[in-house]
Amino acid sequence: MPSIRRQADAAAADRLITRAEAQGLVDRVKSDGKVTAYEKAQLKTILNVHRDLFTPETEALIRPLLERTPAPTPGQVVALDPTPSQRPVYLAANGSFTVHSDGKAGTTAEKGDALFRAGELIDNAKDSLFAGLPKDTRRSAFDALAPTLSTTAPAGFDERQALQARASSGTVLLALMEGSPEAELAAPMLKAYENLIKAEPDQRLKENLIFHLSNSPLAKAGPAKEVAARLMDQLAPLKPPYEKWFANGNTTVKMDWQVGDEFLAGFQSKLKSAGWKETTAGSGVFQKAFNEAGVGETKFEIRTKIGGGGRLLEKLGDPAVNIVGYDGHSNWGKNQVSSIKNTPALPDGGDGKLYLSNLCVGKSQIDAFKKKFPHLQVATTYGSSAVDTDIDGLAKLMSKRAGWDTITPFLDRTDGHYDRNNFLTPVSTLQREKVLDRDFDGQADYLDKHLNFSTFNVAEDTRREFRPVKQDRDATMLDGTKLNISAQVLNTVSEFSGILREVNEHSRVIADGWFEPKAGEAEVVKFEKVPVPGKDPEYRMKVNARYSHMSEEALRATCAYEINRWLQASGEQKLDPVDRKIAGVISFAQSLDIDDGFRDQEVFKNFLSRYNLPDISQSEIQTLLDAEHHDYAGSEEMVASIKAKLSPAVLAELKKPEVGEPVRYL
Repeated sequence: MPSIRRQADAAAADRLITRAEAQGLVDRVKSDGKVTAYEKAQLKTILNVHRDLFTPETEALIRPLLERTPAPTPGQVVALDPTPSQRPVYLAANGSFTVHSDGKAGTTAEKGDALFRAGELIDNAKDSLFAGLPKDTRRSAFDALAPTLSTTAPAGFDERQALQARASSGTVLLALMEGSPEAELAAPMLKAYENLIKAEPDQRLKENLIFHLSNSPLAKAGPAKEVAARLMDQLAPLKPPYEKWFANGNTTVKMDWQVGDEFLAGFQSKLKSAGWKETTAGSGVFQKAFNEAGVGETKFEIRTKIGGGGRLLEKLGDPAVNIVGYDGHSNWGKNQVSSIKNTPALPDGGDGKLYLSNLCVGKSQIDAFKKKFPHLQVATTYGSSAVDTDIDGLAKLMSKRAGWDTITPFLDRTDGHYDRNNFLTPVSTLQREKVLDRDFDGQADYLDKHLNFSTFNVAEDTRREFRPVKQDRDATMLDGTKLNISAQVLNTVSEFSGILREVNEHSRVIADGWFEPKAGEAEVVKFEKVPVPGKDPEYRMKVNARYSHMSEEALRATCAYEINRWLQASGEQKLDPVDRKIAGVISFAQSLDIDDGFRDQEVFKNFLSRYNLPDISQSEIQTLLDAEHHDYAGSEEMVASIKAKLSPAVLAELKKPEVGEPVRYL
């Protein structure tokens, strides 16, 4: 079927748009019972481009379609998103969210699913869902949220579902506040939001709710700004945990500092030149006291030694140690990654401790620290580091009980030609949110307004991601954030793949937007090799617009599989066809493993179905990935290992040309 614009252009070919042709445009637009924003934009363009071909009578047929949709009348069920790209959710007359278009409540699972869908819709929407609704409708929606704003699980919800309900309710409540300028509504909503945060036992959700309030336009002024300021200390501690260090009259801060072997002598020499005394010659333990007006004496003791590898946090659980630090190489991030893995979790989550690492690109592990040690304060680097930690200056500031607002610029001090903001500390809120992923869904918390702990219909939600859905707007108008993230993750996966590294070691994949599929076209992802004068060619990646509803975790894993398909089909890289298909499945599994989502098995199962692949064990692939210490994203040896485990029947299936290709749904 031609687009609205093409239908109008065809009608205008004889330089006259008849009443029947104008009515045909109206019928076309109204055929699905709604007029979308995209369709309105197309109609406006048609009226402008062909304005001399419309008579007053034919234009009058179209003009009513451009009018703003009237606000719902009392008792009317409101479709919060009439487009097909999101699973439908409705606001019933009593203010409750429902998956039923007639407004009925449905089962307990359906009630939870409706709230989850509303949260997802808000997370993906560019405009407010509630700003255009009548005040009484918004008040009813707020009243209906009450049962899910409590830490007491609603009837019929298990613990995980109750956590999801609170997360979804928090997302909806903030959106309601943003769409409710009336003080009589905004005040109780803000109070309910603050109470939800204060009572929330899950630290991940608590911090996410605080951040998105602080990042909301509401927090720029007025009562919401005051509430956000009060809560920020729970998200971003304003100072090191002095109250823990100096409890019960203690005046000594003890530090355990590991230093790379080539740096240790210089590190200790600087301590000595600043007046630190070694307790015993050769012990590597130094002490110094500071006496500050209004505070009194504070003693510091630092134990220095050669360190690195996976032992950086070995003293984190020592009750006598307050600060654990490191100055040295990152070993491509592996020093911190292995240290987090090797260190036992702490009952208090690291409460009262500070970890300060001066290495290259420490930000990459902030998320891992948060997951394993949720209450640990972490200060580390954003990019490469070339300035030693000034322990003496740091201790002096701490002896004054300085906050992070003073310590952070000190760590970022000018030293020779290095002059930049390179340290992320607990108050580097925006930057930290861009690298944290508290719900492990693959989307940075900076963008993720709706934390996903559990869906109420995992099977249906996941299956739908791998089916094409006609969008209500042109491919050029769709948001491409997750497409760009998928390209960047694909570049990272390539660097750690013994197979993909040969063609994409230098991050040559560039996201190139969405494409509108042709009739019958099944391709999900397309790659094009584009020459660049004087440089390596680029691999430009476009994704089928019918999959713009796909989650980020599923999309990025699909792109990882698809580049293997394209490399083989285009001749850019040749493997045995069966080996290539297995390599693609490994790439999918590795990309899926980047986050710690709760539905990996469901995503993997639907991926196999979408690409007409036989049953290949995800757990066996994961075992090999976990055991790998170099080619984390796959290798020819890993392909051979998987191949050896497959039955003759599965191998026979993989040899078929149609196996491993996307099933045609369009």
